Amino acid sequence: MNSLQVQPVARTVTSVRWLPPRAGNAYTDTDLHFISGSSSKHKELVLWTTGNPDFKQLNDSDTDNIEESNVLASLVTKTSHDGDVHAIAAASSETVVTASSFGTISIYNIGYESECNLSLRESVTAHRFANGEPAACTALSVQPTGASDAEVASCGEDGKLSYAPISRLDGLQSHEVDSTVITGICWPTPTQLAISTRAGQVKLFDRRSPSEVSAVFVDPSQSYDFECITAHPSQSFRLVTGTNTGAVLLWDIRNPKQPTMEAFNVHQSNVWSVQFHPTDSSKIVSCSEDASLAVTQWVTENNNSDSQNRGVRHLSSFFNALSINCFDICPFTRTSIIVAGSDSGNLLMEKSPANEFSMF
Repeated sequence: MNSLQVQPVARTVTSVRWLPPRAGNAYTDTDLHFISGSSSKHKELVLWTTGNPDFKQLNDSDTDNIEESNVLASLVTKTSHDGDVHAIAAASSETVVTASSFGTISIYNIGYESECNLSLRESVTAHRFANGEPAACTALSVQPTGASDAEVASCGEDGKLSYAPISRLDGLQSHEVDSTVITGICWPTPTQLAISTRAGQVKLFDRRSPSEVSAVFVDPSQSYDFECITAHPSQSFRLVTGTNTGAVLLWDIRNPKQPTMEAFNVHQSNVWSVQFHPTDSSKIVSCSEDASLAVTQWVTENNNSDSQNRGVRHLSSFFNALSINCFDICPFTRTSIIVAGSDSGNLLMEKSPANEFSMF
């Protein structure tokens, strides 16, 4: 089992997200930025910076000293958040969207001038129970269009999907699409949404008919609670869900009437988040209640998903005993950088040169 670097931050970290490079600085930033969200006593957003490992900034002896100091990232600025932060999505290098335990979607602007700051721009309640009480917003995702009028879609404990233009949250629309908790959401394409539910279902929706379910997928062989969902970055027919049993399920939905599914039993407890690695989509990364990250090789170099050469690499730390709640993989660097957050009050990180991001 490989070890993660750990930096204590004295807060329960519930969400993390890398920010895109600022305009004109793509792939040349010597410093990278990411946002973390927290819960419990510290309900806040924190902007962090860390050195870009693609650029050699220190000599070898200095590098050794930095690694020994456990300073993985430096706090730039922070701001309070209305409720526990359940999810963060980056709309741009200057704008992030958050999901709250109070059912709200919020837009925050990031200023990078002489005094960096996080400022709330707009907020709207997107999820409520039938009695009018707020329902937690469990996840959100930004429409992958790159356009200024892109939408943010959210899901919640009220079984609803909500949509709003990032430029105008007061244009919110909500649709009740499930009778149970919706735990995850993603955009396989700019016009298609996929959700995961606590009842162990994957549902697809066409954004043009958002109140109508276009397909439903379940695993008839076993009863799962789904905790999260993600889509392949270039093959929209591949989805991954994380379960309450520690399994990661890979779906092929090219034939919606007869989808195929493969289970990878990589964790000992709830899987809270899953992602295809952005620069090597033959690997699925997941984090779990069991205090570990797992990197699962689901397809080999020969594109043979049935090969016996597949495996799982686990990442953990002796200094982090509690649940790893969230992680994100930086898609903007040649070096593979994973940042994660935990119930132990830690940030965790792994940096691997692209040609060394192997399974073992």
